[in-house]
Amino acid sequence: MDKVKDGSNGDDIDLSGEKDVQISEATPDGDLLDTEMGEASLDANQNKGRWRGVDPVIFYKDEAVVGRIMEFYGIKDSLPFKGHLITRNNDMNHVKRIYYVSNSVKEVLELNFLAGQQLKIASVGLKMFERQTSKEGASAPCLFRISSEGLPLILPHITKQILYVSAVDFKHLLQYKSIKFPDFVDPDFGQKASELMLGCCVVVLKREGQAPSDSSQDVMPIAIGCWRGRTNISVMVTAIDCQELLERVSMLLLTKEDLKPEVTIPLFQRLVKKEK
Repeated sequence: MDKVKDGSNGDDIDLSGEKDVQISEATPDGDLLDTEMGEASLDANQNKGRWRGVDPVIFYKDEAVVGRIMEFYGIKDSLPFKGHLITRNNDMNHVKRIYYVSNSVKEVLELNFLAGQQLKIASVGLKMFERQTSKEGASAPCLFRISSEGLPLILPHITKQILYVSAVDFKHLLQYKSIKFPDFVDPDFGQKASELMLGCCVVVLKREGQAPSDSSQDVMPIAIGCWRGRTNISVMVTAIDCQELLERVSMLLLTKEDLKPEVTIPLFQRLVKKEK
């Protein structure tokens, strides 16, 4: 939907180019708010949604939690962060998911709040964080883990809780789902993993010849969200995603003997079939 027409005053809001907002037209069940309320605060208006069956869109402004997230993952200033987080739950103490919105979408939401939420918003934003509800998760310094959907966006901007792993150990993680620190093939990786803080971490496949801190690669890195437990590293992706990644990593481990057509062609065919 490129444009959304607000039935209350006939004004069009151009949303062309924004992929992460789906807004449907609706007519409010009461008198329109005074147009002079543009000076009212967003905090006072963003809780006044009048649409049954649709969760409200609330800017997530718990500064303590946001600060812990930024500190825990070492989020750089290169990512506009504060003021770009939203949730669909009025109760800030029980937020399960936090979504990220771009600056242009943020501005549309702010205008909508000032207008008394005349637009009915069905979905908005990219899911960035999810609350970890397990017993061990509750004791971690940061309650929110990075979601698989949000990982590609935030990965270039984090400096903590990140590990670079060889193809062999990455493959083992995908195969066994959980590995104790001493059991990694690369002992240095196991040591670095044990030094991370308890909680969510990101494991990035280290390509041959690539320095761990090299972020200038044109190719999108292969990375997965994991959990640094008390004695191990566990993957936090689905079994299907693990299998697909496993086949991709297997291509990187092929030897010269493996590069024979009778070996590579069936493997490529399976990968193409997965893509379809």
